[in-house]
Amino acid sequence: MAGAMLDVTLDTSQVGKALDDLADRLGDLTTPLNDIGEYLQISTDNRFRQKVAPDGSPWAPLSPVTLARKKGSGILREKGTLQDTLRRQVTSTELAFGTDRPYGAVHQFGQKKGASGTTGKGRSIPWGDIPAREYLGLSSDDETEVLHIIREYIAGPIGS
Repeated sequence: MAGAMLDVTLDTSQVGKALDDLADRLGDLTTPLNDIGEYLQISTDNRFRQKVAPDGSPWAPLSPVTLARKKGSGILREKGTLQDTLRRQVTSTELAFGTDRPYGAVHQFGQKKGASGTTGKGRSIPWGDIPAREYLGLSSDDETEVLHIIREYIAGPIGS
């Protein structure tokens, strides 16, 4: 996937250590990673509705120029394509969650005026600075839920 992605990987965080322990014990993490991906879909959809980053901070408001140019006043929402293209890819050891839309990265990380070049008429792309409006990531509540999913999977019935 191009665009903006959230990789849930094995690292030194509490979630990463739990996933690493789980991988060592079970080998194939497809089922819990699918469950985590489904949870991230719900959590990220909620962030879109609340217009907040994973840390709970509100997204930057739209500039007056942007408000005058676009249809509607929704932040990261004109037609809903960005939110509607959030997908997960799962293997036995990895979960990737995000969008394949290149502008998804622009909104996640922000972009300076002219960073994507110019139009045929010499106008900057983008025509103004776009502030980062982080929508991908794990909140502290998300981390707690991911750990719960892992623990539930480990404690689940054996031989079923």
